[in-house]
Amino acid sequence: MAGQVVIFALGREEYGMPIEVVREITRLGEVRPIPQAPDYVQGLINLRGQAIPLIDLHLRFGIPAPATEAGKPGGQVNMFALITEVYGNLVGFAVDEVREVRVLDDVLAPPPLVTAPFIGGIVNLPDRIIMQLIPERILESDEVQGLTTLI
Repeated sequence: MAGQVVIFALGREEYGMPIEVVREITRLGEVRPIPQAPDYVQGLINLRGQAIPLIDLHLRFGIPAPATEAGKPGGQVNMFALITEVYGNLVGFAVDEVREVRVLDDVLAPPPLVTAPFIGGIVNLPDRIIMQLIPERILESDEVQGLTTLI
């Protein structure tokens, strides 16, 4: 399961998203809320005239967001969006920082206690661990369809 990935941070943890599903990396601007959307949906972002739902991966993964830092717009923690294609629809994943694009070799299966369905593998580097994600398992097909009906 080696391949080129976009490595990003959520708090102190690092994740890898397969580059073939990442259409664009953009700095977050204004996010418009969507009434009655699930709590993990931050809202909509405007990308060259197209409204794209933005998913807060902190909430989706159930990990605490770090405290907001001074100087970040609106006090938001997430500074970037990975615009990806999931089930044929564009979806933005809000992340704190995009660190690098690199080829990850020696991807190991997650240990048995790691039961999150969206983690496809673990890469042990000398100074850090990167969890490789399976984008189609971050959101179910019906969730993506539900988001497109909210727009």
